[in-house]
Parts: sequence; structure tokens; C-alpha cells
Amino acid sequence: MDKRISSLALISFFSLFSLFPQNYDQEKKIRLYIWALQDAYPEFKETVPHEQARNHLKSTSELLLSGMTYGWQFTYTPSDKLRKVDEFFECVPLENFEKHKKDIEYEKTYWREDKIFCWVNFERTEQMQRIYRQFSSIKTAKTTGIGKGKLSKGFAGLEEAVNNAVKNGIREHYRKIIKNKPKEITGTILIRKVPAILIDSGHYVVELDFFVETSKIKEYSQF
Repeated sequence: MDKRISSLALISFFSLFSLFPQNYDQEKKIRLYIWALQDAYPEFKETVPHEQARNHLKSTSELLLSGMTYGWQFTYTPSDKLRKVDEFFECVPLENFEKHKKDIEYEKTYWREDKIFCWVNFERTEQMQRIYRQFSSIKTAKTTGIGKGKLSKGFAGLEEAVNNAVKNGIREHYRKIIKNKPKEITGTILIRKVPAILIDSGHYVVELDFFVETSKIKEYSQF
């Protein structure tokens, strides 16, 4: 079953994603192509699967738009076996996106087999445009991360994949620029391109391309 879903997801996603205008100006208006599984919430599969899939689609849109407009704040501690320090990562929204949910436009919604698809449009506020211009300055670092989350968890699995994508992108970014492992890194990120979401081997797989702005790097006082 996983292999069947995986193949369908890969084919449908990349065939449709290739049609998306990659040079689309995202500064004022964000346009996303989003999908969700009919059984995104397995516990409700026998009751109202269509309604739950729509809720999943909306939650996905809100999650990604939050990361593309206000951005997220992260705290990262690399694992260090010599110091017996476990890896720690936390990523939280910089601003509450709740008040903007009513401004999201969903269009051309349709069903194909076990998935619901639609285009999502969102107009950035003036504040959001300023944030985007600030992050997109030539000095701001950019990185890419890929993360996985269990499909069986429903939307929580997608959130897990997004969080892991950010964590993995952050980890690789700082590995390239910091020689010795720091005690803690804090900063902010802003998703800069249309995220890629697909399914593979029973997992959501999310690829994020984002800006990274460092707030503080704490070093260990001694080895």
C-alpha cells in the first residue's frame, strides 16, 4: 500500500509542481499548490473523511503560510557525544497567524482518487512584505532541508516532517560555517520558495528552501 501511494504521490506531485511558475513574484502575493489525503486523520476515516481532509488541507496551508510570512524562531543544540549532550531543536512561530486565516483564498479545489487538491492564494500585509524584503537581502544566508514524518500520524506527521526539514537545514548550514560545535544557536528562518511535499514509504517528505538569520551563537566555556 505504501509503495502504491508513494508512486502516485511522486508522479502527481512532480508533474503538477513542474507547471508552477518558479519565477513567480512572492513578495506581495503567495500562491501555493496544496494537497491532502482523504484519510489524513485515520481516526475519522469511517465518519467524515472528506471534511477531515479539507481540514488537513487548511491546516497545511496555514502552517506553511506562517513560515512564509512572519517566519519561525529556532533554538538548536548540536549533539556532542564527548560532552554527553543530546541534540535539541525547537522551532516556533514568530507571530500568531490566527487572525489571517480568513484572508486565505482556496480555489480550483478538486478530488483525485484519495486526495484533495487546490490552489491557495494569500496577499501579504505591508508588515509581511517588509519582513520578506528584510530576509531577501543579499546578506541573508539561504539553505535547504529535507525532513520526514510518519504518515500514520496524520497532520501531526506533516508537522513533524516540516520541523525536521528546518532542523536538518539548520544543522547542515551551521556545520559549513562553524568549526567547533557550539553550545546553542538561536535565530529565525523564513521559507523563501514553494515547499515540496510528497509521500514515500509511509512518510511525509518535505523539502524547504529558506532564509536563515542568526541571532546568537553560544560557545562552550571550556572543552
